[in-house]
Amino acid sequence: MRRTLGIAPILGLFILSHSPALGQPAAPNPPAPGAEDAPPADQGLVPPKLKRTAEVSYPEIEGEPHPASVLLVITIDANGNVTNPEVVEGAGEPFDSRALELITAFEFEPARQGGEPVPARIQYRLVFTPPEPEPEPEPAAAAPPVAAAAAPAAPKTEALPPATPDEESFEAVADVEAPPREPTRRTIEQKELTRMPGTRGDALRAVEVLPGVGRTGFGANEGPPIIRGAQPYESMVTLDGAPIPLLYHFGGLTSVYNSHLLEQVELYPGNFSARYGRVVGGVVEAKTRDPRTDGFHGILELSLIDNFVLVEAPITDKTSFALAGRRSNIDFVFDQLVPEDAFDVVAAPVYYDYQGMLVHRFNQNHKLKLQAYGSYDSLKLVFSDPNEEDPALKDSVEAKLQFHKLQAQMTSQFGATVQQNIELAAGPLSATATIGDLHQEFTGLDLHGRAEWGIFASEQLRVDVGVDTFVQTIHGKYEGPPPQQQEGEPTADQPLGTIDTVRLEDTLYIVRPGAYAELSYRPLTNWLLLPGVRADYDYGTRAWVVDPRFSTRYGVTESTTLKGGVGLYSQPPEYYELIEAFGNPELEPYRALQTSAGVEQVVTDGFEVGLEGFYKYLFNRVVGTPGGVQPHFVNDGKGRVYGAEVSAELKTESHFGYLAYTLSRSERQDRDEPWRLFDYDQTHNLSLVYSYDFGSGWSAGAHFRLTSGDPETPVLGGVYDANSDLYRAVYGDVNSTRRPTFHQLDVRGEKKWAFEDWSLTAYLEVLNAYNAQNVEGTTYSFDYTEKETATGLPIFPNLGIRGEL
Repeated sequence: MRRTLGIAPILGLFILSHSPALGQPAAPNPPAPGAEDAPPADQGLVPPKLKRTAEVSYPEIEGEPHPASVLLVITIDANGNVTNPEVVEGAGEPFDSRALELITAFEFEPARQGGEPVPARIQYRLVFTPPEPEPEPEPAAAAPPVAAAAAPAAPKTEALPPATPDEESFEAVADVEAPPREPTRRTIEQKELTRMPGTRGDALRAVEVLPGVGRTGFGANEGPPIIRGAQPYESMVTLDGAPIPLLYHFGGLTSVYNSHLLEQVELYPGNFSARYGRVVGGVVEAKTRDPRTDGFHGILELSLIDNFVLVEAPITDKTSFALAGRRSNIDFVFDQLVPEDAFDVVAAPVYYDYQGMLVHRFNQNHKLKLQAYGSYDSLKLVFSDPNEEDPALKDSVEAKLQFHKLQAQMTSQFGATVQQNIELAAGPLSATATIGDLHQEFTGLDLHGRAEWGIFASEQLRVDVGVDTFVQTIHGKYEGPPPQQQEGEPTADQPLGTIDTVRLEDTLYIVRPGAYAELSYRPLTNWLLLPGVRADYDYGTRAWVVDPRFSTRYGVTESTTLKGGVGLYSQPPEYYELIEAFGNPELEPYRALQTSAGVEQVVTDGFEVGLEGFYKYLFNRVVGTPGGVQPHFVNDGKGRVYGAEVSAELKTESHFGYLAYTLSRSERQDRDEPWRLFDYDQTHNLSLVYSYDFGSGWSAGAHFRLTSGDPETPVLGGVYDANSDLYRAVYGDVNSTRRPTFHQLDVRGEKKWAFEDWSLTAYLEVLNAYNAQNVEGTTYSFDYTEKETATGLPIFPNLGIRGEL
């Protein structure tokens, strides 16, 4: 059988032909009387208010009972529930663990921005008072300026009644998240990020369970996910607003950034804000958390797939740091994963990544965050049975990918009405890939900068303006087949020995500045209007594009919201499509018109459902010329994507469930040819996730996925090529058949033991639990008279332990 090894230009894997969008700053912080670092009040922002406390008891301790207090940082979601509690100033055990357990039972009136509930991150102090020696309990002492749960005279009784719901209930408030400025923003919070079944605790993999996100074949993509029928390179992933050159390590099992340093991950599947540009698909934004300030903490995790370590601690009362590193274990078990005698392994797949973070708060209005992070992947194989049917492949495959970045972000608050966000990120990247005689390599440096200002002109009006730029230099060498259009081109899988190769060495420069403005206007407290415009310039095409956009959200009731949006989106051609040797320097940016409308419904506390329809029209698409003749690429393609998304989310203290179903169709037209299916079209895409916390440290969950098989172009036979002494495939209509339906069940269980100063967690996650034989591709004999399907990931149990200090 002939091995089919596609070789896309490796430069295209790394070079982001789009710049990240400017990030959204947090809304101004509400006042906190008596707190040293409380920022000034914001017009139109109402802080959270305590509604109900919980029954508490003074914990059993060794020695004399004594008063104790624990300062927590908590998130109050838009429903008033407490999530993601963290100890900032601890009192030691057992007070810290009792406070973390108690606070999740509190209930708040959520913060409101312009009348709409929004999540808020606040500090909250719990005070424990020991039992009085008198036989009759005295009335509980009044709480300090923060809301307190004071222990009563008896060992177990009721907590203090709820504090008066005013600003005095809080010691400090920070990071109040603004209301959505897109019709659809789907968020995965920190608590779910590392416990989602089937994702190996990887936050960025967890995005794939959300509506609108297509399934990516095993090992098929290291870039952004497939969002609403778009190519991966047509979407972007940002980290605190800066681009990530590579999202996943080899094979796609693990992302390149440690999930335990993330606070949340947000998905904008369409009609996103004017803050984001240079892509026509969707946006995934990962937001990091600050290192903990309540003492030294660490995590050590060991698993079959990889190991990682994380440490974090305060340096001063205003400065803290975090360091993390990870290394794969795949090379230790590689011999058991590959067919016997298939390879002589010179260097099995290896990856590592690292993260460093330093946060300094100058005062209540100014915060500096410095980050250093990077990733490295390598693979080298020598076939024990060289490919005789395609001599160009010869007997070896070798690849290396790496990037490193330094990133600085300064957030500032000027008075009560102006916010500023300044960011700069820069670093080197490089890649090499060799398959037999085919070789490509490059080194480069990329730079991303942005500056954004939010002006709160009145209670009804907010104005956001910003600029950003993306600059990249690349020096590359390429020897291989001429690049073809990005998808819908089956001839890319022809034997490489039948294709003439090209050789090129060049230095390229990519410069893409942009600017935007957006208004957030509320004619009524329950109606939000969001007109915006973005302008981008691309040095490669010497072209400006201007994209107007508009979205709106209307609160019919407190629990029902209607939403919709329409706008233009633009993306420059890929850099190599502009190279004269095998491209067209006269190409123009291509465009997309996106529309969407839907409804969000809060059924009850902790349970929400949603329904959204969307339509996207692509025009000026870059497609290849027939036979690859000059000018090789032209702006003569179209596309259309339409469908509906259904979601349901359940979140309680013990239960987490998520249902996502997308019904869609994604089609393309190349030149004047008939419309055809997009390479990654998935008519049906269903994800079901459920996990349950049994208590006493036990939890379990499962993730089931069912999707339509990817389209495939049938091979009708083979034709002998006398010049190369090889057979060439004869293809039927592009993407006119489908692979079988994909289905997979992943299960996860874990047990956590809590000790005085540390905890130990053991977990078992089984990917593809019933060993479904899902087809991911097809290989053919040398003359295309026989074929054989290639299946994806088999059943894979991943056992791990994690210690936390």
